[in-house]
Amino acid sequence: MLFKLTPVAAAVLVMLTGHVMAANSLSTQYQNGTGNTADVQQITAAQASVQQVQIGDGNDTAAFQQDTNSQIDQLQNGNQNGAYGEQLQEVASKITQRQADQRNNTHASQSLGSGNQITTQQSGNNNMVFAYQDSQIGSTITTDQAGSANDIAAEQLFGGSNNSSQIIQRGDGNQGYSEQVSYFNGQIQINQNGEGNYAYTDQRNGLGGSITVDQLGQYNTAQMFQDAQTNSHSSVNQTGTFNEGIVDQYQGANNLGAIIQWGDRNAASVTQYFVTSSSTNVSQNGQDNLHYSSQDGTGHNLTAVATGSGNKVYASDYENTKPGGQFGIGQTAFLNQNGQQNSINLTQKGVGNLTNLKQDGARNDAKVTQNDNYNELYFEQNGSDNILIADQRGDGNYATGNSFGNGNTTDITQSGSDNRSYTYQDGDANIATVKQADSYNVAYVSQTGNANTANVNQSSTNQAASVTQVGSANMASVRQQ
Repeated sequence: MLFKLTPVAAAVLVMLTGHVMAANSLSTQYQNGTGNTADVQQITAAQASVQQVQIGDGNDTAAFQQDTNSQIDQLQNGNQNGAYGEQLQEVASKITQRQADQRNNTHASQSLGSGNQITTQQSGNNNMVFAYQDSQIGSTITTDQAGSANDIAAEQLFGGSNNSSQIIQRGDGNQGYSEQVSYFNGQIQINQNGEGNYAYTDQRNGLGGSITVDQLGQYNTAQMFQDAQTNSHSSVNQTGTFNEGIVDQYQGANNLGAIIQWGDRNAASVTQYFVTSSSTNVSQNGQDNLHYSSQDGTGHNLTAVATGSGNKVYASDYENTKPGGQFGIGQTAFLNQNGQQNSINLTQKGVGNLTNLKQDGARNDAKVTQNDNYNELYFEQNGSDNILIADQRGDGNYATGNSFGNGNTTDITQSGSDNRSYTYQDGDANIATVKQADSYNVAYVSQTGNANTANVNQSSTNQAASVTQVGSANMASVRQQ
């Protein structure tokens, strides 16, 4: 049976050993065999030290220290062993746990202290690590596993500052989990190398937290969650194929969600809801990658870069076919795609929205919708079969353009006041349609190429329209009212 002590069970075990209260106390236990149990308790003993070594299978070891600045060192070599170490009200103390072989279990716990360290190392398969710290200042958790089908859970709870949690896993089918609650400047880092690994991180009710997940291999998944965080950031770096990166940020302010993926057929999703002045950065390099992003709140920024073929950016409100994203006040979006079969769908609502769109490749498709106040759109398409449809509604809208390549279509609709639109196309079979309604509208369309068609419709105050077409089979229609 796999050894797993609860704190209550551990307390019962260590009570059997009696108390050690002398300064510079040292307890050393060495066992060789099967089914052995070793436990020790040290209380109010300065510079206390526990060293426990077990060689064999099915062994259990436990150590408890309180009100000291001390060390627990546990080493087990064999299968189905369990190690438990606990320190209470400690300063600058350490728990070190090392296990080799399979189906082993470690539990390390530190409470109400500062400058403490938990270090766990496991080699083999089907092993598990649980590391726990609460109410700590400047403390660290470092866990390292080599093998497959291993699990690590690291928790830092109930307040504190400047604490860090690091998980390192090498192998396939591993899972890493790290959580921080009510921490100031907490740091979480997960490094996984292999296939089919899963990383989950959780930060809540904190200030200045950071989460970093690095995954190298295939079929890996990274899921990061931040709730009610301020000045925090989450970043995922994935290299390989068929990887998935998910960042969820709920409530809070001035947060950053970033995903960088290198490889093919990767998926990225960043969701920011009810947050203020937060940013999303997604970069994908490869083929057949997919990106969903959704932002709701005020003052958001979205940057998406895709290099390869078959890439899609929907800036989405989840998973409908062509949903829209970014809701609130003062959002900004920069979208850049380089490759083939690229598609961009973006919806912005609120005040002071800006969209900068660039597509370079073949069969590019872009649809942009902006609602009300201060909206601006800059677009550039370079390739073949490009289509852009931009809809701006409100006041102070501004749209400019460019299309280079084959079969380009540009359709821009502006409604409101202070609208301006400049559309340029150089290529063949280009069509540009601009419709403006109400005051201060200006439209300028220039097409150079083959089979160009331009249609400008303006209604009401202070309109001006200029259409220039050079090439063959050009048609121009301007209507003003």
